[in-house]
Amino acid sequence: MSARKLNIKYKKERTLLSDVLPYEVPLSFSNRHFYSFVLENKIECINADNNISLRWKKGSKALNSLMHILFSLPLNPKKVADKKIEIKGFETTFEVFNNGAPGKGDSAHTNLTPFSFKINHKKSEFRELTIPHPRSQMSVIEFYDRHKETILYYTSLSNFSLRRPNKISTYKFLKDRLHFSRLANTEIDSIIEEHNKEHENLKSFFSYKEISNIYKFYESFLYHKCEKRYDNLEKLDVSKCFDSIYTHSIVWAVIGKSASKEFITKANNSFSGRFDKLMQRLHYGETNGIVIGPEFSRVFAEIILQRVDRNLEERLKKTPNKLKFKHDYEIYRYVDDYFIFYNNAEDKTLIVNELQIALKEYKLSLNSNKAEDFNKPIITDITIAKNQISKFLSKSLQYKCEEVSDDCGEIKTVGSISVNANRLITTFKTIIKTNNVDYKDMLNYTFAVIEKKIEKILYNYHFVEKTTHSERQLVNALLHILEFVFFIYTVSPKVNTTIRLCRVIRSICEFLLGMKNREYSNQIHKLIFDEISFVIKKNNKIGYSQIETLYLLIALTQLGKDFWLEESALIEYLGLEPEKIEEVERNFDYFSITVSLFYMRNKKRYDHLRKKIEKIALFKVETKKKTRFKEAEMTMLALDIISCPYVSKSTKQKILSSFNVTELSTQNDIINFKSKSGRRQLWFTNWDNFNFGKELDAKQSQEVY
Repeated sequence: MSARKLNIKYKKERTLLSDVLPYEVPLSFSNRHFYSFVLENKIECINADNNISLRWKKGSKALNSLMHILFSLPLNPKKVADKKIEIKGFETTFEVFNNGAPGKGDSAHTNLTPFSFKINHKKSEFRELTIPHPRSQMSVIEFYDRHKETILYYTSLSNFSLRRPNKISTYKFLKDRLHFSRLANTEIDSIIEEHNKEHENLKSFFSYKEISNIYKFYESFLYHKCEKRYDNLEKLDVSKCFDSIYTHSIVWAVIGKSASKEFITKANNSFSGRFDKLMQRLHYGETNGIVIGPEFSRVFAEIILQRVDRNLEERLKKTPNKLKFKHDYEIYRYVDDYFIFYNNAEDKTLIVNELQIALKEYKLSLNSNKAEDFNKPIITDITIAKNQISKFLSKSLQYKCEEVSDDCGEIKTVGSISVNANRLITTFKTIIKTNNVDYKDMLNYTFAVIEKKIEKILYNYHFVEKTTHSERQLVNALLHILEFVFFIYTVSPKVNTTIRLCRVIRSICEFLLGMKNREYSNQIHKLIFDEISFVIKKNNKIGYSQIETLYLLIALTQLGKDFWLEESALIEYLGLEPEKIEEVERNFDYFSITVSLFYMRNKKRYDHLRKKIEKIALFKVETKKKTRFKEAEMTMLALDIISCPYVSKSTKQKILSSFNVTELSTQNDIINFKSKSGRRQLWFTNWDNFNFGKELDAKQSQEVY
């Protein structure tokens, strides 16, 4: 099959699919339906930096009510007016909302509250990630479209940056035989575009140069070239970078501190001033710290850190030693991690001191506790451990094939595999111990290797002659691999390793669909079920439903009808044992509610729990009288409950009433609202036609770390 590329027209709205959500959101959650709704109704956010102005294609009363809920607009008809606009030669009537001057009860909230959720970060430490309010996300579309070329300019000025926007990503399909043969591909496809590459699943608004994931730097020609030239490497990182960023510092980075103070009005109306306002509005007006998780926050930080890089390079030229880049030293930065290559210890001290000064000008600082220094050969303990893990897994996880002649002289392919979980666990622990590295630093890489090895094993098995012995041997090997996989996972469960665990489960479950012996399938499914149940029970002790737990709940749906949790077990795992709603509501957030409903579906065994979760959802919305109209969590929860096929109509009507939609006919129209395809309108949770494998593929290689 020859390669073929198909260009697809640029759509500014694709920002909703690529740059406004954290990578770590559950598999059941996405912006795809929101994106389709925006396109179908020609929704635009206009001049979002000066005031709130939205327009949408004129439709039904139900559509208008949905717009007010989705974008937190006041239900005041004086603020909405019809306007005929010509688009591509065709006149279309739009509803236009202009906020204008503040008025009593008829102005939309300027600063909206994003939805924050926690993920495992370090031992006994969590990181808070953020989903901006839907209207805030529309503001990002408008800002990107208006300033995309300016962003590219201000992210092209540093000599140190390893990961920076390089150009606007192009929609292209690359079709060839390898692309269509997933099992035959031993490489992990990269979805985020790298410079000079296109991929079928475009997942970033910008194409990035030079490095799309930090681990690639250690294996790059650039890294090895620096090792040849310099005797030492100092690794540093910016302390709590995103939490520490002061939004006004974007103005300092672009036009300079003194100029920004001298020309305040002009600065406010400039690219940097608008970016500053945007980041504040996305974070409920906060100037200290920016939202963590979405790609656009990394773009914002990149512009500031590129200014730090440039200032540092200039400062080093003026030191007594007159240090020159690529002569006396080389510095590279991946997001907020610095790599300083040097020969002279005195030079290193100068560089670190000047870096601290350059960062302090932007209210940032180095994390001195994480500083690491390496001498030649410049190789980290982590790199050594990774090489050893790769070698031992390559040797231990292989399906050996050979051609033999049978009694009739016909050639056939036979295979064999033998895996011992205890041996894998012992060897892995030995590598961790002898290299003095942490489990958390090795798991993502180890899972990536295991995933490739499993796919290669299953691919090779496809070509061998199938016998009872070969089937039993393969199943035993898969059971031992899974035992090893769950052992290393439970040591340090994080979202990225949870996603890789789900990918391993997906590969094996898809393979089992073609296995005739149901007993073998049940053995593997039972092991997966028991291991996931153990992990979820362990996670429950934290006190709230972790994102990692919610991923595993979704994975359980792939095991078939015999492997559903008992209602009592699910209640325990979700921490819903207290009878009073008030006692559980605080820790049972939007994701906990929607993923639980997604898992339970309309199964009778969960009737009691489903009703309880409905009550929790309704309680959350009804008790937020003053804030529900401006909270992203309440907006997304309301719309997902309304579209959920497993929630009672009465609960949906009460939710709508809380958002001032009280007319029964309008309530019914919203509950039954359909997209242009004729299907029920979904919003953020994919209640229908969920495909576990496709959702995992959509996540593949979106990681930045």
